[in-house]
Amino acid sequence: MNRLSGFAVAALLSHGAMAPAAVAHEFETAVAREQLHATLWMQTSPEYRALTEQTYRLATALLPQLAGPGTAAMEQQDMDAARLAALPTAVIVDLDETVLDNSFYQARQLRLGRPYDEASWQAWMAESAATLVPGAREFLEAAARAGHRVFYLTNRMCVPAVKQAGEACAARAATQRNLIALGLPFAADNDALLLRRERPEWDSNDKSVRRAWLAERYRIIALAGDDLGDFVDSRVYATRRAELAARFGVRWFVLPNAIYGSWERAIAEPACPPGTPVQQCPERVLERKYAGLVTTPPPDAQSLQNAGRYLWDAARGGLRIATWNVEYVVEPSTYAALAPTCVADGGRVRGPDRSVPCDIVPRQNRTAVDFEVLRRYGAQIDGDVIALQEVDGPGPASLLFPGYEFCFTSRPNVQKNGFAIRRGLPFRCEPEYRSLSIDDRFRRGVVVTLFPDSADEIRLMNVHLKSGCFNERLSDTSKADCASLDAQVPLLEAWIDEQARAGRRFGVLGDFNRRLSQETGPLWDAQGRRQNLWAEIDDGDPPGADLTATTLQQPFVKCIADDPYDAYIDHVVLGRDLARQVVPRSWIRVSYTLEDAKQHRLSDHCPVGIELRLPSRTAAPSRRQGERRRAR
Repeated sequence: MNRLSGFAVAALLSHGAMAPAAVAHEFETAVAREQLHATLWMQTSPEYRALTEQTYRLATALLPQLAGPGTAAMEQQDMDAARLAALPTAVIVDLDETVLDNSFYQARQLRLGRPYDEASWQAWMAESAATLVPGAREFLEAAARAGHRVFYLTNRMCVPAVKQAGEACAARAATQRNLIALGLPFAADNDALLLRRERPEWDSNDKSVRRAWLAERYRIIALAGDDLGDFVDSRVYATRRAELAARFGVRWFVLPNAIYGSWERAIAEPACPPGTPVQQCPERVLERKYAGLVTTPPPDAQSLQNAGRYLWDAARGGLRIATWNVEYVVEPSTYAALAPTCVADGGRVRGPDRSVPCDIVPRQNRTAVDFEVLRRYGAQIDGDVIALQEVDGPGPASLLFPGYEFCFTSRPNVQKNGFAIRRGLPFRCEPEYRSLSIDDRFRRGVVVTLFPDSADEIRLMNVHLKSGCFNERLSDTSKADCASLDAQVPLLEAWIDEQARAGRRFGVLGDFNRRLSQETGPLWDAQGRRQNLWAEIDDGDPPGADLTATTLQQPFVKCIADDPYDAYIDHVVLGRDLARQVVPRSWIRVSYTLEDAKQHRLSDHCPVGIELRLPSRTAAPSRRQGERRRAR
């Protein structure tokens, strides 16, 4: 069996009367042999060799300028410039599949039909037989000639169970023998090799601690590796992707590895959370990997082939705005990093914290197919501007709206607000409205200006207000959530009034966590305490603050067929002047099918939206009206 076909996988998945142990063995073999093509590619293809040599050739050519001011290490980004400049320089490289080629070990396991295991890996290391990744020697020798120290930072482990006589760490001794045999710079220097578990504080796959240790002693001018963790903590990268991606090919040099890495673990490991019987893991891993295959190109890929079909159409004269709380959308790598250390204190995660509540971790465990289905519903919105809630920044947002541009809050918490904006539509990201978060206890407002400095200028704010006080009176002293929401109301009103006084066309949209249609009674109670949100913000003072909640004009449409709710909490609220631009009968509500909701991890919210006319442009019919006309 060289490669599992669809029939082979189907046969295993319908194993029926096979004994559990035999089934587990078959799936284990299947998982192992799924890596056949990746291993052959790395061992035989001229393209793999060209890529590694190309990467190292670039790094070598850049060495003279890398020696100039600056650092490659995140761990030195806040270091005093004078102190940094005084440090001797160093280059840090990963070992396996960066300097050392271990594809021979993988090939042996494939021949045996076995996946990676620690015992066989230790036996391979003891041979000290790994060869060099093409291009590595030339780069390392050039760095040494230029006067830079070379450090080999590896996640090979000192494992007590395999200590050999006279050796405190068998993996270190074997690795050093391998490096010396290959004649690499500093190979005989004990300090140049840093293994996992050599110190108590180094007991982690995360290399940040060891990089920080080196960063106290050397200015790190370049990093090379085959995994994101060789450069930066995945959680940091997830929040600063747009900024940090620019470092690759400048001070960060990444090598291809199609066999294994954090990308593969992010797919496989969630299939076997702690407590899963070990015999069930191979089957679950294989199922998850096949479920992760994406079979439909995302809209943006199609747009590249269809002459800008999905780009902003300035001539159409309309603008569709919508809001969608997509429920804790993070990238798979972020999920893999945060899920094991989730917060189990009732789901309370502070704004400055980079954590997730344990009770939502199962719902975050989305496969590529889940994202594919979410993209399909996002395409149904057909929005020009979509206010997103609970999305962890532009990276995850691009999984839902490929080809769009984004404005997002910088709040570390993964529950971020942001806007997805159709490419080609003029916009400007404005400063976040931090006041609404009340010292980052709650979510910040995100503000964007559309068509800035033009006759069509519109300012929008995306909000995600405090949850837990959906239709109770804000003055209800028995509910702390009502007091929190009540504290946000005057801050929201202040922003609205500011836009109205400035004469702007404006709107507020997002997850208000409030059933405005069910608010009753006067604004104030007998004790002068505020009771309702809508009556407070829609007071017509100043005149431009006379608001329209488009949801209040629409009958409630369930999110799914068995939706227990009967009122909207996601709203599109428009100021007086912007409300005049609403296209009649253009309201949209995108609902999920019951089948999709049961089979996929979607969201507990469905999108709502409205279409606006742009006064300075041709008043074209709304998309929905156009669709009706074409259907006749």
